[in-house]
Amino acid sequence: MANCPIDGWIEHAKHVAESSPLLNISVKANRLEKPLAAIVTAADFPIDPHHLTGAEPGSFYTIRNTAGLVPPGAGDGVDFSVGASLEFAVQVLGVQHVIVMVSPNCGLLNCLLDEDADGIASIVDGQYLPNWAQLTASAINRVGSANIPAKQRISICSQELSRISFENLMTYPWILDRVFSGSLALHGWYYDEDNGVFSWFDPAADEFVSG
Repeated sequence: MANCPIDGWIEHAKHVAESSPLLNISVKANRLEKPLAAIVTAADFPIDPHHLTGAEPGSFYTIRNTAGLVPPGAGDGVDFSVGASLEFAVQVLGVQHVIVMVSPNCGLLNCLLDEDADGIASIVDGQYLPNWAQLTASAINRVGSANIPAKQRISICSQELSRISFENLMTYPWILDRVFSGSLALHGWYYDEDNGVFSWFDPAADEFVSG
């Protein structure tokens, strides 16, 4: 715990809270009454979606977890945390969009594609991670034996996670009904922060596009 930055974070937070009332008032004035979209992304995604998009504060109801995955809405091992967050966003807040944002820098995905990665033992033999990692199986299998460069492999695999989440989103009846009625739209975003690449899923082309 040497050189732990927590004390510095606390001091900075106190400073911001105590010395920036005008900033806080401005944020409150511009904050939307209800978010327009729920966004699901990885807990280790380093960028605030509001900052990335330029959206007004409160535009997104952000749901973060390991790899930014949406698990199935029913069956063994259903994740109540993600389900409850989605249900609150859709049923209570009435968001009009659900966005799944993936990145090739996802920690879990990079571990799964590197047998020598630190922490791989916990992913294979841990208490919760093995079942969670199973959600990525079809994405891993698609690129696991492909003779392609590592960077391309992780890029394809991360984008494939969006497809998995899309399929699982449709297992929630109150999402399925709204999608078919046109009151809710699903979106897939891909952001490679290292290489400055942003793209989005185009259902007509069945692929991610950037222009």
